[in-house]
Amino acid sequence: MAVDSAFGAYIEDAKTGTLRVRMQPRAFIDIDRACQELITDLATAQNDARAFSEQARWGLGEDSPRLWSAIELVKLLREKAFGGSNNAYDTLGDYLAVATEIQALLATVRDTFERTDDDFARRLHEIRP
Repeated sequence: MAVDSAFGAYIEDAKTGTLRVRMQPRAFIDIDRACQELITDLATAQNDARAFSEQARWGLGEDSPRLWSAIELVKLLREKAFGGSNNAYDTLGDYLAVATEIQALLATVRDTFERTDDDFARRLHEIRP
């Protein structure tokens, strides 16, 4: 069963070369700022995941050899944070890479509009911080 997509017509237009993109200069600035905030937040979360995995004492009884379940739980939490399969650190790194690529793509589009559209360039320079 096919899923309806809000982007289907845009994808077809892009394939045929008839897609037209119009964005206001303010939108580029706002999206760039949002990307940068996301990148910063993802990097912070990634650092937190690594620090979480390196925490020396958890207070769950992991120092007692009799509490093997506490020892295993701490090991599992550390591996989920950093170093294990499907860990938070690497997953956040993947998201960070995508956000950085999106930001770079939009910057390239903005720069192209700025070089090729005098009105866009003028409006962009009026609002650029």
